[in-house]
This record gives sequence, structure tokens and C-alpha cells, in this order.
Amino acid sequence: MAKTRNIVVVLLVLVLGLVVVGCGEEGADVSVEGLTQVPEVTMYTTTAEYDPVRYEAAFMVAENWEELGIDVNVRPLEFNSLIERVFDAEEKDFNAFILGWSGRIERLDPDMFLYSNFHSSQDMPGGNNAYGYFNQEYDQLAEAQREEMEVEKRQEVVHDLQEMLAQDIPKIALYYRDEYQAYNHEKFDNFIVMPGEGIYNEWTPVEIEPLTDDTVLEIASTQDLDTLNPMTAQTVWEWKLLRLVYDKLVRLSPDVEPTPSAAEGWEIVDDVTVDVTLRDGMDFHDGEEVTVDDVKFTFDYMLEWGVPYFDTFLNPVDSVEVVADDVVRFNLVEPYAPFITNTLAQIPILPEHIWSGVVDGEEITHPDEWDNPEPIGSGPFKFEYWRRGEEIKLAANEEHFTPPKIDGLLQVLYGHAEGVLGALEQGEADMNAWRFEPLHIEQAREIDHLTLTEAPDIGYYYVGFNLREAPFDNLELRKAMAHTVDYDTIIDALIHGYGQAGGAGAVLSPANEFWANDDMTNYEFDLERAREILEEAGYVWDSNGRLYLPEE
Repeated sequence: MAKTRNIVVVLLVLVLGLVVVGCGEEGADVSVEGLTQVPEVTMYTTTAEYDPVRYEAAFMVAENWEELGIDVNVRPLEFNSLIERVFDAEEKDFNAFILGWSGRIERLDPDMFLYSNFHSSQDMPGGNNAYGYFNQEYDQLAEAQREEMEVEKRQEVVHDLQEMLAQDIPKIALYYRDEYQAYNHEKFDNFIVMPGEGIYNEWTPVEIEPLTDDTVLEIASTQDLDTLNPMTAQTVWEWKLLRLVYDKLVRLSPDVEPTPSAAEGWEIVDDVTVDVTLRDGMDFHDGEEVTVDDVKFTFDYMLEWGVPYFDTFLNPVDSVEVVADDVVRFNLVEPYAPFITNTLAQIPILPEHIWSGVVDGEEITHPDEWDNPEPIGSGPFKFEYWRRGEEIKLAANEEHFTPPKIDGLLQVLYGHAEGVLGALEQGEADMNAWRFEPLHIEQAREIDHLTLTEAPDIGYYYVGFNLREAPFDNLELRKAMAHTVDYDTIIDALIHGYGQAGGAGAVLSPANEFWANDDMTNYEFDLERAREILEEAGYVWDSNGRLYLPEE
């Protein structure tokens, strides 16, 4: 009997020992007394209909966070609602989100992805620093790269900034997707393919040539616009159309060189003074002449009222003055290296005779409250109509200095990506507005009347953190999260190899070879290493594997 008791005691000791060992990894109930469990994380993402890859990536990442003992609630939202919650709202009511930055061609310059996204001044409603990231040293370097006019020296600073992001981890780039689109070569010819934008860029609608009597280009899209007001527009969907209605002083050519647009040319007087000569003979769509006063008004107006989306491109401007009948002088606060390619290539010219009376005439307190129901610009296309949720149509401006060869553009809304592919296959659409989903690329390749195009992406998709509150205000937790992204599975299973893996700090695409830092701190997918980081930082687990915050 004594022998039996001894055996039982030994077994109990062994079992208790195993429990203690197990609790060393996950924690025991007694060890979490007085501690606070890591709060449930709400991760917002787009709907499966809008982007199945982002939708699936959210659940994949969330599953790995749950493996570490964090409760995660994945909440898909309609795209415009997600943008409003993350970027526009006064209160940042989110823990994490998955979104993407499109690779608009002017974003080849790193300023947008480094200054506009992460400088502390951009942490405001409508600003691009949705994460609440603040690092004084980062701010100083982000400012320095803007002022550095020697490109090699600027490259060094840009590389340093990416390394700082890799160490601070306000967001994690998940993947870069190649741009695959298609067009109906039996109906139109001379499509322009550009890095980051594919065929839906600001040159294609102007340059394409109709091959039949059908002279209206039909574009199939899955996403509607949210606004026609250039003071509030902040998504790729609005600007793909608004930049055809409103002229800018400069456009980037298909070879990504700044080229005159509404400007006939420019002269860099010195590091902080740029003279721009306005093109002669331009009219707005209502017949009023475009003058240097409209250019000055546009910049003064936006500086006065504030346009968060354009803030980083406008804040280098100290003042604008008319120095001749056709010349506008920009006086800068300090040297700004990408002034021509960013500021002049992004800001739309507004007609003073319309916008100067908007606030009083519409009885509103800010021009961003105006619907701008019939946009009047001077661009190569005129606004015709917008049936929200259905379609939007632009007509060619035959009086433009680069008149389109087509009669108009009709963008039609489809409920899902399959509808877009079906419209292309049936000849109901002539091109797709957005890249194909991976499963549709090979299907499109087999359709005889379609030409499939490919372009490298200079944008990226990412998971962003709210650094203002727990749990992502803790750097060690974010370091652990950086080890939870299974890049190989994302690339192989979700985008079928049509893209590349991202990383913490990898906010410049590898396609942007000159500026991208390919030697940053790297965090491989490794849940065990993630657990080690948390344990070393003082996080503990209870007996159910739930994660608790370190003792204060």
C-alpha cells in the first residue's frame, strides 16, 4: 500500500511539474493576478467582394495573433466606410486595419510614403498618419530628405528612414501585387502601360485610338466614387477620374519624366523660388479663360482652408505671386526636392469664378462640405453625369491642348470581380479599372479579343496599427507581431505568385529600385520567436493561453 502511495505521489509530482513547465510558457492563473489581459483587437479590412486577397490576408494574420493568445475580431467594411473610420474620423476607433496604397506614378518619389504617411504633423483627421506614429528623430530626417537637393545624399536619408520604420513598426507591408489588366484590342489601340498604374493612367484615355464606330471607352470597375470634390477626394478611385477633369500644371510622362501640362514650362530660379509659365489659350469647361489668377487662387485657397490629403505637398509653399501675365512664382519655405514631381503634378487647378463663392453661396462653413455636383475643370474630359452606384460618364474636351481621340469615357460599376471579367469576356467592357484577381489572370489571357498587360506595382498592402492605445502602443508587442506574417503563404496561396513579399518598414516597393532599402531589419515568419519576444518583455499567459500585459 505504501508503495502504491509513493507511486501516486511521484506521478502527482510529475504532473505538477509538467503543469509548472507549461505555465512557464503560457502562465498560470495565479501569475496573472492583478494583471490586465491584452484587450480584444478589432482588425478592419475590406469586404471579400471588394478585394478577396485583403479579406483573406486579414483572417490569416488574425489566426496567428490568436495563436499568441490575443482575441481578434476581424470586421470587413465597405471601402469608403473603412477610409472614413481610419483616416477621416476625429477619434481613431480601431486597433488595426488592412489597407493599401495604390502606386500612382508620382509616388515613385519617396516623399509621399515617408513624409506624408509618418511625419507627426500628418496625424490629423484626413491626414495620412493614421497610426499616430511619433518619433522626433524620424520627423527631422523626413524633413531633411525633402530639403536635400543632391540625389545621392537624399537616397542615404531615405534608406535610413526605412530602417527606422523597420525598427518602430507602425505598420507591416504584407505584399506587393503585380498590375495585371486587359483591354479589348479589337475596339481600341495604343494603350499606355505605366508602373504602378497599369493601363488606367491619365495618358491612356487621351492617347487610345478607336478601331470601330464605338468611340466611348467603357471601363469596368468594382468601386464607386465617394465624392466629386477635389478638396476632399483622397482615394485612387476619385483621382483616376478627377485628374481627367481638372488640369494640373505638370504631368509625369509614361517614362516618368515631369512634362508640361497646364504649364508651358518652369524655371528654377533658386532652391526656394520656382517660376511657372502658364500655357496660353486654355479655357475651363464653362468657357471661362484659365489665367494665372486661377493658379494663384487655387494654391492660396487650399493653403487657407486646408486640404489634409494634399497637406504635405502644399506645406512647402510659403506664398504664390503673379509676376507676369502668364507667370506664377512659387516662393517656398525651404528647398523641397520633389516640388515639380509632387506638388505641381498633383494639385488640380480650380476655377476662381466658381470656388471663390462656394462657402457663402452654398451656406457651408468649409469648401470640403460642398458636393461639387457638376465639376468644372479645364482637363481633357468634361464631366457629364454620375449615377451613384451605377456609372459615371465623361465627354471628350475637343478644345483641350491634348484632345482625346475618343468621344468619351464611361465607367460602369460591377458588384464583384467575376462581373468585371464577365463584362470583358462578353465585350460589354473595354478594359478593367483595377488589377485582376489572381484566379482571373490566366482566364483573361485565354480570351482572344483581350490583350493582357502587366506592370510592376509601386504601391503596397499593409496591416497598420493604432499606436495611441493598448495593445499596439507597446513596441515589443509590435516586434512580436512582425514575426506573425506568413509571407510565403500569402504570396503562394493568396496572390498565386503574382507579387512579392513585404516586411516591416518595407514601404517602398522593390520596383522602385533607386529609393527602396533592400538591407533593412528583417522579421521572418516565426511564431516561436514572437512568443519569446513577448515573454522577454514581461507578457504572460494564463492557463488558457490568453495573453496578459506586462506588470506596470
